[in-house]
Amino acid sequence: MNKDDPQITSPMIIAHRGSSKESPENTLSAFQLAISQGADGIEGDFHLTKDKQVVCIHDSNTARVANTKLIVKNSTLAELKKLDVGYWFNSTFKNEKIPTLNEVLEILPSDKKLFLEIKSDPDIVPYLLSILIDSKINLNQLVIISFNSRILRTIKQQKPELKTLFLVSLKTFNRIKLSNFLVKKLLNKLEDISADGISTSISNFLNETYIHQFISKGYEYHLWTIDNEKIAEQFIKIGVNSITTNTPKIIKQIKYFQTKS
Repeated sequence: MNKDDPQITSPMIIAHRGSSKESPENTLSAFQLAISQGADGIEGDFHLTKDKQVVCIHDSNTARVANTKLIVKNSTLAELKKLDVGYWFNSTFKNEKIPTLNEVLEILPSDKKLFLEIKSDPDIVPYLLSILIDSKINLNQLVIISFNSRILRTIKQQKPELKTLFLVSLKTFNRIKLSNFLVKKLLNKLEDISADGISTSISNFLNETYIHQFISKGYEYHLWTIDNEKIAEQFIKIGVNSITTNTPKIIKQIKYFQTKS
């Protein structure tokens, strides 16, 4: 974490797909609610459309969040914009639309972060970078995250000032697998792709010793997805850089943040 960055607290609270327990995920309503609730940043998922537009949606198709199934990469922005992606959550959000990356950037306050999880293939990179550069947004506000190491490597090669985090799920790992061997393997991967850090899911076997093996090497350590206050507080004390949550309003009520305000 850049300690000279005045925009952030430690750790940051990042709203997973926006305030997604109270509003439809990956919509402008969810992002704006999260910001109003005091989240330090928002996290969204991004895909490339048939006509090379970057849109915010988690799945590769629209079936789960709309009453129509369209494959995002095979659909134009105009086709996707016709869909209602709010009504499934609550009728209050009827006619909510899939936002473009530009629309998300437009509502991002200058003191907030945007974590962009890239869901598409690496061919999204030139279109993504073009939008980010043309937007004139402060690049310090952006964090690119992905399970695809090729995407992160390419972004660092083309725009090294952008922060990147390698996503790793620990859900299938046990105590033995969370060993020094795995740590070394992941550290080698981070170095190979020039990533700024790692972002992992939580695990019953994840502890301070494991996390600090990354921090001691100069890498950031971020966690997802935590909605439980006690668990969040445990990792806050360990010193992670951010906690991604579906419930930013609840996590921001932890005593640690109240004393910082």
